[in-house]
Amino acid sequence: MSLRTKIHSHKSIAESFFSLSILNGLNVLLPLLTLPYILRVVGAANYGIYSYVYVIVQYLLILNTYGFDYSATKQIAQNRDNRAEINKIYNTVIACRLLLLLGGVILFAVLSPFLLGTHTKYLMFIMGMGIVLGDTFNPVWLFQGMEKMRYLTIVNFISKIVFTVLIFVLIREKDDFVFIILLNSCGFILSGIISTIIARKQFNIRFVKPKWIDMKNQYKEGLSIFGSTVGINLYRNANIFILNFFVSEATVGIYAAAEKVIKGLQMITVPIAQALFPHLGYKFKTQPLRQNLSMLWRVTKIYGSVLILEVIVTYFLASWLVDVICGDGFSEAVGIVKIMSFVILFGGLNYVLGMVGLINLNKQKDFFVAVMLSGAISVVFLVATVSFWQIHAAALSLVLSEVVLFILIMFSIRRLYSKSY
Repeated sequence: MSLRTKIHSHKSIAESFFSLSILNGLNVLLPLLTLPYILRVVGAANYGIYSYVYVIVQYLLILNTYGFDYSATKQIAQNRDNRAEINKIYNTVIACRLLLLLGGVILFAVLSPFLLGTHTKYLMFIMGMGIVLGDTFNPVWLFQGMEKMRYLTIVNFISKIVFTVLIFVLIREKDDFVFIILLNSCGFILSGIISTIIARKQFNIRFVKPKWIDMKNQYKEGLSIFGSTVGINLYRNANIFILNFFVSEATVGIYAAAEKVIKGLQMITVPIAQALFPHLGYKFKTQPLRQNLSMLWRVTKIYGSVLILEVIVTYFLASWLVDVICGDGFSEAVGIVKIMSFVILFGGLNYVLGMVGLINLNKQKDFFVAVMLSGAISVVFLVATVSFWQIHAAALSLVLSEVVLFILIMFSIRRLYSKSY
């Protein structure tokens, strides 16, 4: 590799890391401003209702995203010098997502009497459809594959600031909780509009009718990754869904608040892994397997050290974090945050070794099997223990799933090491 190529490579990953750090800084900072306010105004019970409906919308979003955030990112990264191919990938993926959106709306309309139940939840679900529509036109995979994450940062900065301002302006009374998800939709739609403009201006994207054969290939390419993301989100989001049938809405709200704290803390280190995905995808294409595995292991050791430090800080500062982020009345969330602090470590390692590693090494099916198995174990554990352990069962099931997934991924990595000799 020439010196110029090396400099460009390091510059690209540094730009992605810096941009993603700013973006995830917003993801950490803004909830510190909005979550205490929302919890104080609407209360734990109403926040529990909002969290439940938001999870249902997230399931539709998972269906709509399919596996494109990874399969399309990988394709863009490996064809970044071919503008015609990038244009084809863009139009094909957007068309695939629009078709999935239509199918998803029909599916969830049929399931809504069982999933939602009340008129209020159904109305909130309808208002949340803007989240899926806006995300459909927000090509994270394009920006990430081109290692131009500054555009994603700009898009999300504007939309999140708008959402934050609207929260303080419009959410003033307890019953206003029904509109929180509508404000989420406004932010996502704004992101979709801005990112579409950027795609046209900065990457010379032109809208053309995609071929069905190309759409079929995209669905096929993303299928294993889709299964993996479904499995991951099944156990990560299923907890609130399952809790809704066993505990009070106020208790769901307490768990959802604790989970929000953990997810916010995970965002601190996520930029490192996200920046590595397209970078290693491009590298892995030309290097031998043994060299790829050595590089992946070096990255994992460094990343793992950072995660361990974050877990220690989170565990011992759990009480302070809950007090600052959630406010009064959420003392029960402290123990949940302590239990789930280990999700930061194992979840982060699973992302690097699974998403960044196995997928870029074309072992999507191995990752899919591991995710589905660990997700199934998590759900079974939660259903079996929730009656007597309540929200502590949900926290333990989340940790269990990440630990099982880590073990299974390590088995896959070890098999690859054996083949590399």
